[in-house]
Amino acid sequence: MATISSLSSSSSSTKASSSLSTSTGIGGLVSGLDTDTIVDGLTLASRTKISKAQQKVDKLGWQQTAYRDVTTELKDFQSKYLDVLSGTNLTSTSAYNTVKASTTSLNVSATATSNAIAGSLTINKITQLAKNEMIKSSEVSDGLKSSTSLATYTDSDVSSLVSALTGKSIKMTLDGTVKTVTFDDTFVSNAGGTGATQATFLSAMQSKMDEVFGTSNGSSVVKATLSDGKLSFAASGSQLTVNALNSDKDTLTALGLTDGQTDKIKTTATLADLKLKTPLTGDSYSFSINSVDFKFSSTDSLSSIMDSINASDAGVKMAYSSTSDSLTLTANNGGSGDNIRVTDTDGLFAAFRLTTATGATTTAGQYATLTVNNKDITRSSNDFTIEGVKISLLNTATDESKISLNDDTSALKTTITNFVTDYNTLISSMNGLINETPDKDYQPLTTDQKASMSESAITAWEKKAKVGLLAQDNTLKSITSKMQSIMYSAGVKGGITLYNMGISSAGVDQKGKLTIDSNKLDTALSTLSSSSIKALFTTGTTGIANQLDSIITGAIKTSGVEGSRGTLVELAGYANTTSDTQNSISETITRSKKEIKDMNTALTKEHDHYWSKFTALETAMESLNSQSSMITSFSSGS
Repeated sequence: MATISSLSSSSSSTKASSSLSTSTGIGGLVSGLDTDTIVDGLTLASRTKISKAQQKVDKLGWQQTAYRDVTTELKDFQSKYLDVLSGTNLTSTSAYNTVKASTTSLNVSATATSNAIAGSLTINKITQLAKNEMIKSSEVSDGLKSSTSLATYTDSDVSSLVSALTGKSIKMTLDGTVKTVTFDDTFVSNAGGTGATQATFLSAMQSKMDEVFGTSNGSSVVKATLSDGKLSFAASGSQLTVNALNSDKDTLTALGLTDGQTDKIKTTATLADLKLKTPLTGDSYSFSINSVDFKFSSTDSLSSIMDSINASDAGVKMAYSSTSDSLTLTANNGGSGDNIRVTDTDGLFAAFRLTTATGATTTAGQYATLTVNNKDITRSSNDFTIEGVKISLLNTATDESKISLNDDTSALKTTITNFVTDYNTLISSMNGLINETPDKDYQPLTTDQKASMSESAITAWEKKAKVGLLAQDNTLKSITSKMQSIMYSAGVKGGITLYNMGISSAGVDQKGKLTIDSNKLDTALSTLSSSSIKALFTTGTTGIANQLDSIITGAIKTSGVEGSRGTLVELAGYANTTSDTQNSISETITRSKKEIKDMNTALTKEHDHYWSKFTALETAMESLNSQSSMITSFSSGS
């Protein structure tokens, strides 16, 4: 140690000028002076100043890493016990649901809440399931049909159509599966060629559909028919779309079809572009649902209309099914009664075929009726809570469905035990950093010092030099003090504390660590109400878990602009965030490096200045020596 330390005032200082050449002048060739050593001595003060500045930068870097390590430890603790995505989240009320519900019945499902108590529930019978009132339209799309009426075609017109199609192809997509339909010689022959008629053309088209898409149980998968006298294609329960093949839209035009035409409606299309079986008229459409008014224009899409209705206070949900090509309005609440009241001012709902006149059907709502613990009850939904148990009715049943409620505290005990263990590790780590005693004899090594040491020696030295980097650090002391103080508080006034659960201080000499009496914890978990334990950890801003989360967030928050982040992040930043360079230590390091650069520039000038003086001395002495030689020569010649 002493050997290395002694270098700090001599050889260690030479690092600052290691880039300075010793051949910047004439080095004692005439005078015999050791110019390098003299200049080094004259610049020693400057080089020592630079070395110390660099050591401060190195130490700041170490401190920054130490702070970030603490931030990581706090983040890991928070993620494990205070994050909503964690399975051991102590800020979640579900963590304290020690009562578990179970049933072997296929007619109900059950989940215990934190208010459930051990015991059982018996659903004696389920007489009726709840239903939400629903209005379902008839088919709303105008289908995949030609724009021209084949019924008006003469045999000559049909023959011309067959001729136009000969050898051409189109694409047809059935539920995402793309097929190529080619009107080949077989099609032409089946259509009757130049003697084609409406009947032979339609028969040939159906044969082509069967060839391309096949049949199911003896029935065509895709049917080609005349609808309102127009050529129409349909596939029951499926979506069918036609497209041009290789940009050949003329073939589609010959059939009276358009590229991308489908037998279902496109919810993203505007009202003006929807291919509805009942055409819309006008440009503005007003209606009300359950006394909530709506108004849309022809430029609005069906999806935007459904979104607006679903997000409103009308109490219904609107949806479109491409399978049945129908729109539905479903009441949010179950139960009997008039739960959907529509006033269709401008005929939009008629065009959507959601009126009785356009073939809509209404399924009345009804209440769920059942008997629980021999008491008849009625609910508007099949999902409800009784005595702290969430129940979902799945089927009507005359036989009993028994729900067992058993108290199982093992998971909560494991979580709390691990929480205390990890808290002790965390608090011990931070207090250890605070209470470390630095050894001032060990400072960051200079490059020259490292050059004379082995890797293992460097590692050993720097390990000692990094001891006490955060000794008595006020930021850490503030965090640990807050964390330790809340461990002895109650979540609510007059409520329980950790002491009531067998968790207490491990002793003054343990510096904030806690200890658990496992037997007392078992007793507390079995005798104290889950609501009181939950209150201890999760109550508003006073629950232990919530307070811990707030304290840790106040230290490690990385989001937001500079000045609004956590105290540790403001001080040292955190990797892979904007705070990585936007923090107090990084900014200090940046300034210090600039100052070191300026000092090195000044050192170079100082070094060159002294060398220029000694070079001038050597030159002058060389000149004097020459003159002396000449005089001596003249004297000896005379």
